[in-house]
Amino acid sequence: MRIRLDAALNGPVDLKQTRRTQHRKHETYLVLAAMVHSSKKRKKRERVKAELKRRIKTLQRLADCQHRNIKEIKLHHVALGDLRRRWTQGRTTLDPMLLGRVPSFRRIHLAPNESLCIKGSDDGLLVYVSNICRHDLMERLYQSIIALPTPDHYHYRGIKRSEYRTWHFCVWAKYSKVPFLSKELKDNFESGMKFLQDNAKVFRSLSGLLGQVAPSVFETFQLYPLPDDLERLCGAWLGCAINHGGNSPNQTNVHRDASEALYGYSGLISCGNYTGGALVLYELETILELKSGDMVIFPDALINHSNEQVQGDRCSLVAFTQENVYNYWARRYNLTLRRKMRYHV
Repeated sequence: MRIRLDAALNGPVDLKQTRRTQHRKHETYLVLAAMVHSSKKRKKRERVKAELKRRIKTLQRLADCQHRNIKEIKLHHVALGDLRRRWTQGRTTLDPMLLGRVPSFRRIHLAPNESLCIKGSDDGLLVYVSNICRHDLMERLYQSIIALPTPDHYHYRGIKRSEYRTWHFCVWAKYSKVPFLSKELKDNFESGMKFLQDNAKVFRSLSGLLGQVAPSVFETFQLYPLPDDLERLCGAWLGCAINHGGNSPNQTNVHRDASEALYGYSGLISCGNYTGGALVLYELETILELKSGDMVIFPDALINHSNEQVQGDRCSLVAFTQENVYNYWARRYNLTLRRKMRYHV
């Protein structure tokens, strides 16, 4: 052992022990610094949470005035909790018997000032529909979708794939542990950000409806921060998928957006000059005849859905937040992932 004598002061000194002590002091300093940093972030989240709760109270007061003519339906053959327990991110195949019953599904048509609320047997919200009642916003949304540049995947080896076009302008965590901007938004950043800014009022209306009918989701979507330089692009949601399908048969594909938040809701709105295009919700055995401006809040990660054939030119927008972003919040901010608890409830 290497020993140094310091007779004037403290006698023999163990250099290795001194280094260990200094290292422990340095580690303690880092822990204390992290605790201070964590405390500041926690206090900031508490302020954000308090502000969100104030906004929710305001939105719910508005809901009492705005949604007085509500058609309420309770489905006894399906429960929101059961759909969540059966959720998987992999593809699922619908029962052929269910597909054979599509012609006999309940078809719902709403009056211009009528809202719709569908709940399951456990009183869980399955669908909420309300019209935005702003023709000017729908016309601006339609024109801004038409003006978007052609997506790269629209052509393959110089061949036009179909009349159907789609864009994803969002923050997501697809195949990544940390959220990032979608490639389509990066490649078309100027036009993409202009689209999002021009339609900010549409996203605000969709978010307001989410806050009125699913306040806990509205709060969770906005409570936790994102990595530096990233922000929520579509009101409460992190991004959106934009569809310009015209009368393409691709619109009729049955699908479930399994990558979206399991305990969240997405916001759908369509625009354009069209007829048809009703939204088929298979597990609910329901068909919604939607018109331009109808806002639909529903858990598209849980419910298989498609559109009926369209006549005319129809565009749609779906605002969403991915389940993988919840994973990021869980790792970074200790968000409890409810999907890991769903088998124990």
